[in-house]
Amino acid sequence: MPVLMIEARWATYIAGDLRRAGHALDGPLTEVGLSRDDVASPDGRIPYAAYTRLIERAALLLREPGYGLKLGSSHDVRDSGLVGFIALNSATLGDALANIERYLSVTNEGLDVVFEPLGSGGGALRFREADGPLRGLRHHAEQAMGLVVKGALELTQRRAIPLRVEFAHAQPNEPVDYEAIVGCPVRFQAEWDAVIYSEETLRLPVIGADNRLLRTLEAACSRIVGPKARKEDLVHSVRKYVVERLTRGVPAFDDVARQFNMSMKTLERRLGERGAGYRKLVDGVRSDLAKHYLANTDLRLQQIAYALGYAEPAPLVRAVKRWTGQTPMQYRHKHR
Repeated sequence: MPVLMIEARWATYIAGDLRRAGHALDGPLTEVGLSRDDVASPDGRIPYAAYTRLIERAALLLREPGYGLKLGSSHDVRDSGLVGFIALNSATLGDALANIERYLSVTNEGLDVVFEPLGSGGGALRFREADGPLRGLRHHAEQAMGLVVKGALELTQRRAIPLRVEFAHAQPNEPVDYEAIVGCPVRFQAEWDAVIYSEETLRLPVIGADNRLLRTLEAACSRIVGPKARKEDLVHSVRKYVVERLTRGVPAFDDVARQFNMSMKTLERRLGERGAGYRKLVDGVRSDLAKHYLANTDLRLQQIAYALGYAEPAPLVRAVKRWTGQTPMQYRHKHR
């Protein structure tokens, strides 16, 4: 696997925090495989794995269990560089999130990201580390989440409140006031890190957006990464295909393979390389959608079952108990 890179921008912010707290930089930088030169300029590039180790190390040195989340939410959109300026000049919040999916690899090759529509309206920006062994290191995931939530508020003059935020990692033992920082319910041990917005919120205009500047910035990104503005991710593409067709039942695996111009064996192998067998992927999509419908809509159980491709509510009830340890009504009551 090639070395995935990220702009040094956030590493320079971390270095500044360590300096202000009185910590020498050479020790922690050497521990994670970086040098002072690596954090001298925000426009430099460093290995993504080294950055994730640095933010984890900084959280320990600063004795701040919410360090990643607070770091992300303490910076403006402009502080995130080129992709931040593209978001600032997108027409709506939904367009801004779609552009983050499209162009994030310009500044950060280490995150897989997908902006996924939800069946009842609204959408989810989902992301996770492209390198499987790095998943579960929570502070960079929380830094990215803090930046997205704070940035959406900034773009819309504080009108864009998420329906909820989800993290792939478990809830930490240390006290972190997640809901006070992100302003919405928070769930843990999800398949992906995700921030979910309603359809109405996604339609909010970005205040002060300049379409002409947006075209210039997009052209710059396209020159950097080529005509396709983000690397294609088969898992994302298959998830979207399943979501769009789920009301008609789960797409047959051979139909999916034909859609992506592969044999079933090739598709199975390529999904397996990303740690995502087809059954597990479909189960994850159904779990995400079921939780969304139960927590954020008034759809009846039979309607939710139909939307998830079940012929009747009974298998949905069994699935929700497996996913959450609760009945659908218990889950709805807890998360409304």
